[in-house]
Amino acid sequence: MAHKTEQRYIALVDLDAFYASCEVLEQPDLAGKPLLIGGSPEGRGVVAAASYEARAFGCHSAMPMGRALRLCPWATVLHPRFHLYRDYSLRVMDILRRESPLVEQMSIDEAYVELTPSASSMTEAEGLAHRMQGRVRVELGLPASVGLAGSKMVAKIACETGKPKGFVTVRAGTEAAFLSELEVGALPGIGPQSAKRLKAKGFHTLGQVAEAETKLVIASLGLWGAVLQRRAAGIDPSPVSVNHETKSMSAEETFATDVDEAETLEEELTSMSARLAESLDKKGLVARTITLKLRSSDFTTIMRSASRKQATANSDAIREDALRLLSSNWQPGHPVRLIGMGVSSLKSVQGPGQLMLGL
Repeated sequence: MAHKTEQRYIALVDLDAFYASCEVLEQPDLAGKPLLIGGSPEGRGVVAAASYEARAFGCHSAMPMGRALRLCPWATVLHPRFHLYRDYSLRVMDILRRESPLVEQMSIDEAYVELTPSASSMTEAEGLAHRMQGRVRVELGLPASVGLAGSKMVAKIACETGKPKGFVTVRAGTEAAFLSELEVGALPGIGPQSAKRLKAKGFHTLGQVAEAETKLVIASLGLWGAVLQRRAAGIDPSPVSVNHETKSMSAEETFATDVDEAETLEEELTSMSARLAESLDKKGLVARTITLKLRSSDFTTIMRSASRKQATANSDAIREDALRLLSSNWQPGHPVRLIGMGVSSLKSVQGPGQLMLGL
């Protein structure tokens, strides 16, 4: 006899434009203005965060600051104050833990909250999640979006569809219908290149992926495609883990056509460095080891690493190490099919100033 699966109630709380929202709290005259937070455009700085007013002009995180200012010349540029953001983040997490001790913090501005032990129905879980969202707004002045569902993945997608300041509930049994019309790139785990491959095969929505023959999805995405197909149907049993420890982070890009130009590879590493630095900052971590991954046109793959004397979360320092690894391990004119990089040997930041170590 099959056992009945317990209904879970999981909320994903995501603070809207968190860095910018913190800056507006500290400087109310910035409210309603386009804000760009990051490095100097003169020093090849990148955008760490952009307010929604700046995003309306096409600005986004990991974009070179110079390009962002060309899109929105009247934006106010602010240097990041990570100690301020961490302080607000700690206060937000304290509010979430008032409703449930089962809080899995994913980054400085995002956390899953398991409400199953406290709620006997989705309606009751909605009340608890609304209370969390309201307390964050009233007690701290920070806007947040909430997605509520029976799984972490669906809760995250629900939250994204409601941004900013939204509250989206996906009830049991409606997961597949909720996901079906969303484009394939909306599913965590399907990046830009995977989305291109799926669309080339005629899969444009998650509903099409969920209903396809599994072998066709695997043909496009490899064996991982079978897992993503289940997720496209709304199936995700992953638990909320309170003891969530990040051991490494990585990013990679598979090119549509092989690349043999140094400038293109360097641009990719610059973009990846910015994204990894942002992820480190959000999690309050610093990294000591930088790894470069190169795959040639014949699928030969090499991975090379370098360790710093001092750990860092600074994008320029990470990029410089990655470019040195590229220079030492790649010959100009040699075609590259895939490039990737990662950071490891991670540790928590002990004090605000440590984020800038390694400069």
